[in-house]
Amino acid sequence: MAREGTAAATHPLAYIRRRHGWSYQDLARVIADHARALGVPMAARREKVWRWEHWGVVPEADSQRALARALGVPARELESRPWPRWLPAHGGMPDGLPWTTEGSMLALKSLTDDEGGDPRGFPIADEQALLDAIADWDAAGAEGAAEASADAAAVPAPRVGAPRAPVRGGPPDDITADPEIVDEALLAWLRTGVAGLRRLDDRFGGAAVRHRVAADLRLVQGLLQRTRHGGAGRAVRTELLRIAAELAQLGGWAATDAGRHGAAQRHYLTGLRLAHSAGDRSLPVAVWGGLAMQSVMADRPRDAVAAAEAAVRAAGSGPCLVRALAASRLGRAQAALGAEGAFRRAMAEARRQLAAAADEPGPAWLYWLNSAELDAQSGFSLFDLDRPQEAGPLLERALAAQDTALIRDRCLYAARAAAARALGGDLDGARALGRQAAALSRHCGSPRIADALDALKVRLDARS
Repeated sequence: MAREGTAAATHPLAYIRRRHGWSYQDLARVIADHARALGVPMAARREKVWRWEHWGVVPEADSQRALARALGVPARELESRPWPRWLPAHGGMPDGLPWTTEGSMLALKSLTDDEGGDPRGFPIADEQALLDAIADWDAAGAEGAAEASADAAAVPAPRVGAPRAPVRGGPPDDITADPEIVDEALLAWLRTGVAGLRRLDDRFGGAAVRHRVAADLRLVQGLLQRTRHGGAGRAVRTELLRIAAELAQLGGWAATDAGRHGAAQRHYLTGLRLAHSAGDRSLPVAVWGGLAMQSVMADRPRDAVAAAEAAVRAAGSGPCLVRALAASRLGRAQAALGAEGAFRRAMAEARRQLAAAADEPGPAWLYWLNSAELDAQSGFSLFDLDRPQEAGPLLERALAAQDTALIRDRCLYAARAAAARALGGDLDGARALGRQAAALSRHCGSPRIADALDALKVRLDARS
């Protein structure tokens, strides 16, 4: 099966062609036509377009100017962002939008419009794009811009289990608003829906829920467009932004689990903007942590470390459980990079924060972070560091302790623990764990599970 990680599929120009329905020859003709309009005679040769996309050849300046004209890209973009970064390819990183509510809504609309239009998803953004996104986030400030702070003050972050007063308002302050469109009952349904989707993902994997997440994102986007900007409408708007941020974060995780790494990046970075506009200080830790995990799975360890370090900064002095999440993601990223000492320090910090969180409530979406999860992540990390003898017992302990409802996670634990047994020469134990993983896999579809089981089979066959 072709993956998004191949060079041609991930090049922004490939996405441009797919989006417009252009073949290589079609695009060559478009460029030639616009070059003539600029007073530059040019032959329409498909071979040169193929080389740009597959060989990494940089187009000459006239071809870039002609393509920019065809795509409606201002000439100044070609000077400020070198090829291929000026291409409007809708990669993983929302680019050029202000860190305001309006910018967040534009990013959300772009995400929902493009996700439905391209079944093959988004191209994977390059390392520099991720670093730029981190720089944008740092510049915007985790504390929130002035507008986000004002919105957050209108609606404080909900306490787990705390009742909410119905949201009512007076006359709308714009002609399209209707104060009865979104009330507390509707907000409660939406919050319950996100929680339910998280549990479905636990059981059946990201591929089973990502289309529902996309549909709910479109629903919330529509509701955001119909809420008021001021007065009582501000409270509703802020809560809808928070719900949209959770859906985008969940969509990023579901896309990662389904092997759609470009789409995962796009969801995560859109979720970051939405959380910023909602004044949510904890959810960005899950977003950056999710990007770190996506980068680990896409075999981009430097990107993983950069995202995980952003998660640690975002966690700041927040709840201990949130800090435990950030530290665990940093540990996993450092292990992927091969930095064993940094991995062990980060995981020790994650366990310390988890212990400190025993009597402190964390965000409702972080229900799954427990000692079994840390054992599992430590086991996966040690496996990456070629230490299967240490990894195996941790993974088996996680398998025994983990909530039985988390089918996908337990399947992955069993498959990787079986591989550790096989590497240690215990083929009977490996086969027993492999059978357990295979039985669990029948209830949960995930490319990660298929890859883990395939790798296990190769190891067992080689030792039979």
